[in-house]
Amino acid sequence: MYKLIAGILALSFCGLCFAACVSTPAAYSPPSSAANRSPEPEWIKRPGSLYLESQYVVATGDGKTMEEAQYKARANLLGIFGMKLADESVIAEMFRQTTTNSNTTWSDTVTSDRRISSSAEGILSGCEIKENWKNDRGNEFYALAVMEKAKTISIYNDIIARLLRDITEIINIPNINTIDGYARYRVAATIAKDIDSCVNVLRFAGGSGSIPAGLRSESQYMADASNIIKTIPVRVTITRGSEFDSEGRIRSAFGKTIGEVGFRTGDNSSPYVLEVTLVLSDVDSPNQNKFARYEITANLIQTNTRQGVVPAYSINGREGHLNHSEARQRAIRAAESKINSDYKELLEEYLSQLR
Repeated sequence: MYKLIAGILALSFCGLCFAACVSTPAAYSPPSSAANRSPEPEWIKRPGSLYLESQYVVATGDGKTMEEAQYKARANLLGIFGMKLADESVIAEMFRQTTTNSNTTWSDTVTSDRRISSSAEGILSGCEIKENWKNDRGNEFYALAVMEKAKTISIYNDIIARLLRDITEIINIPNINTIDGYARYRVAATIAKDIDSCVNVLRFAGGSGSIPAGLRSESQYMADASNIIKTIPVRVTITRGSEFDSEGRIRSAFGKTIGEVGFRTGDNSSPYVLEVTLVLSDVDSPNQNKFARYEITANLIQTNTRQGVVPAYSINGREGHLNHSEARQRAIRAAESKINSDYKELLEEYLSQLR
């Protein structure tokens, strides 16, 4: 199910990202010696001199190669919208592919690597490199990236509409009060954050009138997810080694963490169970100290299918003392402390990665 959701997200923009931004850059021909002596174009210092700011968003870029200048021009165009290229190596590789292979489009490459937000993706798909220039020594290159505001509005209306359809499809399940439902609402929150960025671009481009009414925010979907997890009961049981936990320290530590994450305390009818195995063994030592080694594994599973929901949690260690009995007690206390300090963060991380 989570792979299906990831696929929906990855494919949601196919067809949106037009080839305008990544079509073969404007041809560059080495200027004549007379052209070499001419001054640099006005658009380098005044990008709006060629394209009216009322109709276009423009940005320049410079570099030691034309490819670098065009890359920076696109990056600077994103900066105007309050965004930045989160992973330069990814964008650079995308640019390299799309300028050397006419069969590769931005949408093809973006689909295979979702490290670019849809809001930034839309800008990259709608911009064009309109001007190129290099100085007379051939060691400074400049490029002008241009995005038509009307085109921007059209692109972002389409993106928002598709994202809203994605959310509707993702959260449309019969029973949301499950870990699957919780994960789906977290995905919806991520999409809502992207929609918010798209809305900001629409406003900047003068398309405020086309923003859909009643948009829900990221925080609203996260609040829904929080409410869902509070309805889900999880039972904690030690399936092996309960004799070593006579004081209930290990079981209580896991139960405490489950509650802190948001789950309800469950019983035998719970749809989910955290099964814990505990092994405690004496370790021989050549010196007078005695050691006890603990090994603990906790697996959160769905009761009816016996399938794991998140990766199993495992810890081990050893503690020593002058006698085995005290060494065992120290080992249990050390394990309890480690569960209290580590398991909540790991479980929350696991749950946040469910898609």
